[in-house]
Amino acid sequence: MAKWNDLSVAFNTLREIDVAAIRAEAERPLAIVCVGSPSVCQAIATRLESGTQRYVASGPSPIQLASLATIIPDELRGVDLIVIGLDRNTRLAARELATIDRLAALALPTVVVVWGTALPADAGPLHPRVAHARLLVVPDPAAPDVEAQLAEAVLDRLPGELHLAAARRLPGLRAAVARQLISSVSFTNATYVLATALPAQIPIFNVPFAAADILVLTKNQAMLVYRLGLAYGAPPDIRERLREVLPVIGGAFVWRQLARALVGLIPIWGIAPKVAIAYAGTYTTGMAAWRWFAEGEIVDQERLKELGREALALGRARAAELIAAARASGTQQMSRWQRFGQQVKDRLRRARQ
Repeated sequence: MAKWNDLSVAFNTLREIDVAAIRAEAERPLAIVCVGSPSVCQAIATRLESGTQRYVASGPSPIQLASLATIIPDELRGVDLIVIGLDRNTRLAARELATIDRLAALALPTVVVVWGTALPADAGPLHPRVAHARLLVVPDPAAPDVEAQLAEAVLDRLPGELHLAAARRLPGLRAAVARQLISSVSFTNATYVLATALPAQIPIFNVPFAAADILVLTKNQAMLVYRLGLAYGAPPDIRERLREVLPVIGGAFVWRQLARALVGLIPIWGIAPKVAIAYAGTYTTGMAAWRWFAEGEIVDQERLKELGREALALGRARAAELIAAARASGTQQMSRWQRFGQQVKDRLRRARQ
């Protein structure tokens, strides 16, 4: 169980952070229009709007259902996403095809959902009129992964700055957004540690860099927890959210700080463990907070240790990928500098002649 002084440290860490921008992002207006087969659009809306979670949708549903036969495409210029729902038993009339052409001309983010059938293997790409759209084929609407497929397709086309607001108002998107947030911030923290690791290997700079790492990564983790809370429809008061969740994530929070501090203060351990621990600590904290905001589940110590082991394995893999990419980039930069140096030498030699 986290103590009061742990909470004070968290609040002190957040003093310099302006959470108003994140709250405004979570409360942005959102408009999604689903056109096509009424039954398909209703099924899509139901799946996106439903979810058995602690917090209900924050505000009314942003999804509007419309008919291809009656909708006026020019009136949709301000919407954030168009979903075209097609039924296998419905053949589109010439007027409806013309409406799809006019919708495509708007060049808005679009998802085309083909409901209740599988396309032939030789179906080829989408018709040019909707080539910019994300295609989702749902052969079996009763399949257990349909909700996840819908969420992935919607988020693939919905602008990233609207994901938080969409999850807050559409519970069917929350799990997918939570996975994105945890993965993104874990990767960001690992990348940050890699970028600062080389100076930290110099003993005289070691302690200051370790302290700076902890401050930056702690802020990033705190913002991850806050975003997860907002995504799941929790009230937007950050102090209340941290006071609520810190006892839940306390074990992961402390584990991450101690592990990274030890690695940061022992240069011989090298860069890879630092990067792995930055990723794993953030991932573990995010997963524990996710379970709490989603279901009110308190992750016990045994499960927390299991999450830590899984996260560390992921962290090692991400560290290897990042370090390999950094080395490749460094080799390219070195080659450029070598070519530049050679060009300078050649010019100087020619100038002397």
